[in-house]
Amino acid sequence: MLAVAAAAITFGSTLAMPDVAVAAAEGGVICGTYEANSKITRSEVLARSRTWISARVPYSQSDCFGNKYGAYRTDCSGFVSMAWGLRISYTTHILEQVAHRIDWEDLRPGDALNDRENHVALFIGWADAAKTRPIVREQAGPDGSRPVQRVWSASNARRYVPLRYNNILEAGGSGNTGSETPVTDKLVVNAGPQISNTGMGQLEVFARAADDTIVTNFHKTSRWSGWQQLGPELFAGDPVALMNPQTKIVEVFARGTDDKVYRRVDGKWLAVGDTAVAGDPTLFWNDKTKAVEVLARGADGLLLRFTDRWAPVGDRKIEGNPAVADKDVYARSADGKLIKWDGATWADQGDKKIVSDPSVAVDQVFVRTESGSVEQYAAGVWKSMGGQGTGAPSAVFNSTTGSIDVVQLGEGGIVEHSRATDNGWTSWAKLGTTKASEAPTAMYHAQTKTVEVFARTDDGKLIRRFYKEKAGWSQWAVLSGKNVS
Repeated sequence: MLAVAAAAITFGSTLAMPDVAVAAAEGGVICGTYEANSKITRSEVLARSRTWISARVPYSQSDCFGNKYGAYRTDCSGFVSMAWGLRISYTTHILEQVAHRIDWEDLRPGDALNDRENHVALFIGWADAAKTRPIVREQAGPDGSRPVQRVWSASNARRYVPLRYNNILEAGGSGNTGSETPVTDKLVVNAGPQISNTGMGQLEVFARAADDTIVTNFHKTSRWSGWQQLGPELFAGDPVALMNPQTKIVEVFARGTDDKVYRRVDGKWLAVGDTAVAGDPTLFWNDKTKAVEVLARGADGLLLRFTDRWAPVGDRKIEGNPAVADKDVYARSADGKLIKWDGATWADQGDKKIVSDPSVAVDQVFVRTESGSVEQYAAGVWKSMGGQGTGAPSAVFNSTTGSIDVVQLGEGGIVEHSRATDNGWTSWAKLGTTKASEAPTAMYHAQTKTVEVFARTDDGKLIRRFYKEKAGWSQWAVLSGKNVS
């Protein structure tokens, strides 16, 4: 909250004064001024708030920060004003001009917790079934501090008043008035060769063994179960998997030796259509059709999509494998540009030349350029993360810390790590001299709240390292003696 002399404004006079005048009287920077307070859905509120966490906006009561959602003051109430789409940067004193008080039991993601004399935070969900410890996103001081997502204690939380923005749109009108478990911005669908299986409460890994069969391993408590073969069939490509959020079943796909895509169903591998493809499948959850859909690069270079049959996605030829972010598909074009399919057309995302497949975390895209550096792209803006590496970078959103973690294969086969908003890369040589033979992959495991990184050694062993808040990074460990391709 902005500092203000006690005699300058009282509670009654605050409510009587126009909002712009009050914000100015409290010593606040107005920043952007817009025509009206937005009508906004809860998912939009959460998406807007996430952008400041990703950008690591430094706290200040006298600065502004602007992005595609407008310019707002970079303190706690400015953060909530931005998330709600308010016409100015409000203060904690006057937020009740645009919001109304609600009961604790009625709190939903996108509401706020306000102490008008001190601080305000955005409510995300509950950390406990008793609904005493809220998960919040907040822009808290001192100066220079970054916005975070964290859990408040019950005693701290009860100092605040629950508020609901007057113009919030309750999508669907389901009448759901709370969250039993932590709530994320949107339905999280885990995809990749490693899966956070929330249905079974375990971490699952899929790989192509040295004999070209598909194998799997899982970790639920303190140890791995051991590798198991998923049939005798041979494959030319690495497996991919996705947890179907409706059935809670992990669906596994891979490209066969005949270049057809196969899906594991009831203990058998079944072909997905009769079309031969050139790239490995990419999976995504279509929330509209409530189905897992498949993308793959065709033999002619066109991107193909399978619903009930294979069909081309536009007329642009691509290289490698695409990545999906919400409703958008990103790929590397045949002429080395990052391109995006928005459901209707392909469009260049600038003229920067890239040499790797894209990796997507939230609304951020990460690629490698000809110079070897990693580039970060979002909303039309390119930013260099520097470094010298090979292969595609791998990015993952860490919902515990509210940050994006990126790993790459650095010089000499040593894996390197960076936060998306940090400057430079941290080599993992000091945490063990284990070298990787190809670019690592990263994912977030919901059960243990860990970032999981997997890589393959020169002798074909699959290795893993994980990050847990406060504990830091673990050492590399071999999953087992199984060699993978």
